[in-house]
Amino acid sequence: MDRDVAITGILELQRQVMRASIRDHSRTLVAEGLTPVQFHLLVLLHGQPGVATADAADTLGLKPNIATGVVQRLVDRGWIERASSPEDGRVRLLSLTAAGIALVDEAIDEAERGFVSHLGALSDEQVAQLHGILATIVADGGGRLDC
Repeated sequence: MDRDVAITGILELQRQVMRASIRDHSRTLVAEGLTPVQFHLLVLLHGQPGVATADAADTLGLKPNIATGVVQRLVDRGWIERASSPEDGRVRLLSLTAAGIALVDEAIDEAERGFVSHLGALSDEQVAQLHGILATIVADGGGRLDC
């Protein structure tokens, strides 16, 4: 198979996998009344506690005033807490509360269960091959694949 044709096929298959993953995450979003942006912020903080509000806004591609509103709604729901930066008291650092951590952990577990169920269609050899392929992609990404 021609490499360009194969890559086009891989991109379409990746979109399908992503849509399935989004469906798996959507259960948590719907159950908790979260918007995708709110959920993305929770996931960001799950992996990087203590992010400045401005940095979170930049990562999410939000204007600072929009990010402030998103943060406030999550603070009001008890999933995020703010603290002043020890270096600069004007900077507000965001972290998940215990309830926020539990919420994201459950969403991740739910998505992983969905993904594992899809892996059931693969043979043991195919699972090992997929592991090797994904490990190579992640290693080559140099951390750029992180949220």
